[in-house]
Amino acid sequence: MAQIFDISQWGEQPWLSTGGTRNKKIYLNPADNQLYYFKQSLKKEGKDYKYEFWSEIMAYEIGKLCGFNVLPYHIAIRENEVGCISQSMINPDKEELVEGGRYIQAFDTAFNPEDRTLRHQYTFELIIASLASLNLQKHYPYFIEVLVFDALIGNSDRHQENWAFINSHSTLSKQFSDFEYSIEQEKVLESAPKIVRSFLKAVYTVKGKLKPEFKKLKLRFPKDSKFSPIYDNGCSFGRELIDSRVHELLSDQTKLDSYIKKGLSEIHWDNKKVSHFILLENLLKEEDFVEMVKAPIKKMVESFNAEKVTELINNIDVDLPAACQYIKIPSERKQLICKLVISRFNTLKALI
Repeated sequence: MAQIFDISQWGEQPWLSTGGTRNKKIYLNPADNQLYYFKQSLKKEGKDYKYEFWSEIMAYEIGKLCGFNVLPYHIAIRENEVGCISQSMINPDKEELVEGGRYIQAFDTAFNPEDRTLRHQYTFELIIASLASLNLQKHYPYFIEVLVFDALIGNSDRHQENWAFINSHSTLSKQFSDFEYSIEQEKVLESAPKIVRSFLKAVYTVKGKLKPEFKKLKLRFPKDSKFSPIYDNGCSFGRELIDSRVHELLSDQTKLDSYIKKGLSEIHWDNKKVSHFILLENLLKEEDFVEMVKAPIKKMVESFNAEKVTELINNIDVDLPAACQYIKIPSERKQLICKLVISRFNTLKALI
């Protein structure tokens, strides 16, 4: 069951940047001297996904139950503000988290995720080709496992920054990273020898951006690479649904089935957005990937237990202190989440 962390006395690290669109801050835990990411639900004009951060916590608990490698997320409270918290995946002195988009842009310099009119280019085919260009084919099964997990939880936001590799630094890759950080902080890189500084300045722009011709080269330098745990799963479990829509879906099985069927994967197939299940069905027709899809589904089928999933969801917020009761998940929403997960599980099971 999810732990509760009171982070009111933890020190914020404002000089460390975070990606993504959520309200996310980095804190240092004085008990273990480790960095943790505190994230709250998305709230901006026209959008208030009050219970979104719970999706991260439920995704971890359900993923753990079903054998997926999901980054642990727990409950965090800071002066009666509630969110989810996760420990940093890397040791910054020895490792670097490299998001998927950097591999894609190293392979295809025309790929521009900021241009919404080009989102159709973000395809499974492009991702696989990008990894192959760097001889990372051994990681295909881990990436496909992410797609299976997204189908289980209904994650609609697996964009290029929401999957990554953890790269262990070699001497040269560490110099690259230190140089990037020094430019971001407007500092002079004093630790590197003069010859290294001269080389790095030759391959970076004045703004600290690696020149296109060197992006792919840098990604070949790590001492070792491993696929990261599955993270940033907040856009799941119908988190965007308002209360009246939750009630409507619970009351009408046909509408609920339609909602599930219409849920789309952010990762395109043949330049088209398709559902999570259609994406997996297409992969099951590909000889190179069929076993990679079947393996995580089989593992999930062996460990999935509807009663445990229901208990987990119903009890996810029972230990909240009195001052934080305002953020508990309503009973109807929990009922819907249970239905969504169990229905999605049955659809995945039917695929094999």
